[in-house]
Amino acid sequence: MTGFAASFRREAALEKWLLLFFLFSAAGWVWEVLLTAITTGQWVNRGLLHGPWLPIYGAGGTLMAAAAGRLRRQWAAPLLGMLSGGAVEYGTSLALEGWFHQRWWDYAGQAGSLGGRICLASLLGFALAGWALVRLGPALEQWLEGLSGGVRTAVCRSVSLLVALDWALSLLHPNTGAGISCPL
Repeated sequence: MTGFAASFRREAALEKWLLLFFLFSAAGWVWEVLLTAITTGQWVNRGLLHGPWLPIYGAGGTLMAAAAGRLRRQWAAPLLGMLSGGAVEYGTSLALEGWFHQRWWDYAGQAGSLGGRICLASLLGFALAGWALVRLGPALEQWLEGLSGGVRTAVCRSVSLLVALDWALSLLHPNTGAGISCPL
């Protein structure tokens, strides 16, 4: 395949991965907000950004989805989820602490905590996410591929613009405060 058709297929693939990233980011935000509401009784907009997305979940979920497509055995998905999710969470924690001198999560005192950046409970959550992704991923991918090219492009461009604007704002004025972050 050459020329326009190859270019179109690459664009559609990029849009599919962007949509997965945005869906996982939004799902992570919903998860964090609900978990915080259940455990503290307060509604808190979690994360560095101001909008309803947590890019750490987008990055971890997209990484898992890319790797899960290459798995030969489904039993490996939880292990893959645990390793990739743990690596993304640990690395993101280090980067945020270095850039902003704050922590957006701290697992100190929890079982299996490694410097407060990851813990056994979060790793088990990533394992569950890896398992769910292998089970639900094909249906999600089929749904995304079923979107018309115009809808897919419009959604990708619109959400990309919103997320880029949120990043620009958040790099200058990150979402911080009680229940969100704590200074180092």
